[in-house]
Amino acid sequence: MKKLSSQLFILFLALLTAPTSGCGSDDSRETPTLTQLNISSSNGNRLDIVSDETTVLTVVGQDQSGNSIGINSSIEWSVNNSNVSIDADGKVSALAVGASVITAAAEGLETTFDISVWDSSAPRTDIYVSDAGNFDSPPWQILIYDENGANPRVFTNDRVAWPQDILILEDQEVVLVSNLNTGTITKYDINSGDFISNFASGIGGPTRMKIGPDNLLYVLQWSGNGLVKRYELNGTFVDDFTSVGITQSIGLDWDTEGNLYVSSFDGATVRKFDSSGSDMGLFISSGLTGPTNIWFAADDLIVNDWSGGAIRRYDNSGNFQGNIVSGLSQVEGIAIFDNGNFIIGNGGTASVKMYNSAGNYIKDLVPSGRGGLIKPNAITLRKVNQ
Repeated sequence: MKKLSSQLFILFLALLTAPTSGCGSDDSRETPTLTQLNISSSNGNRLDIVSDETTVLTVVGQDQSGNSIGINSSIEWSVNNSNVSIDADGKVSALAVGASVITAAAEGLETTFDISVWDSSAPRTDIYVSDAGNFDSPPWQILIYDENGANPRVFTNDRVAWPQDILILEDQEVVLVSNLNTGTITKYDINSGDFISNFASGIGGPTRMKIGPDNLLYVLQWSGNGLVKRYELNGTFVDDFTSVGITQSIGLDWDTEGNLYVSSFDGATVRKFDSSGSDMGLFISSGLTGPTNIWFAADDLIVNDWSGGAIRRYDNSGNFQGNIVSGLSQVEGIAIFDNGNFIIGNGGTASVKMYNSAGNYIKDLVPSGRGGLIKPNAITLRKVNQ
């Protein structure tokens, strides 16, 4: 009996201390309430006034745990200016060029959505950036930014596989993209970004592309025989131009005499060829750790050193003259504006940086990750309506 009494006493204590329904401070037992509003758009946050574009905004609610919850009242919409209009159903129409802030209110809560209206017929400069993503695994994409590095949009991610370079053929209204993983150069409609066809295939990991002095397209190979290939601008193969192969070739340019220079990433060198493709030996044989893009500024050769985190200058004899920019991380890609300012991809920070012609830092034109950017590795400017 004593044993049974002690067991009953323990059970009695447990019942006294057990939480009862509707009591206690366990958040999981709180009644879900609407604590936040979020806006999504059916067509992004940039409308073209020329195309009479519209978008429909939708509001969803969240409770205190971040879960979706219904909104019991109607949404009240307002906008801070007259660049756009919005109706009771959340449909936004472009009225004038400029930026606007739209506010949605419900049940005592508010949230905002930034939207801009632009004129596609106005003169502008678009910045195309190839995003290598996770290198040999996706996501991969070609992004377009405006000349201020804002308003990102995806040009294409169709059949893009570790994209390397972007070349615009304005007279054909097409954009070419070299894809290291598939050995192809793909062709897209310049206006819509829609895939058209393969421009070329069977290349050993195509990297850089550039139109040469002979108006042929020169294509570098990361693998394969390492020879520089030439194509007519309609995609017809011409020849393997160079007399010797270059492993992991990823940068090319010509001097004023028509000599071709090609960088080797794993060889950490730059090799020189004459105008007929004959080997003239190494132009730079030391001081680099992983060169990518190369280009001439006057008589000096400029080299992006991806592994070395710097942009380096060499004279016309291949002698090192100093760093233009240092302290970079995975530097690749180059585009130069008419005023001499240039922009480069800084893969280590997922950004595009701007410098003046002397190499002085101006700003991150594309801040880290804008538009989903992960690993910039080619930059191309396109002047539109100019």
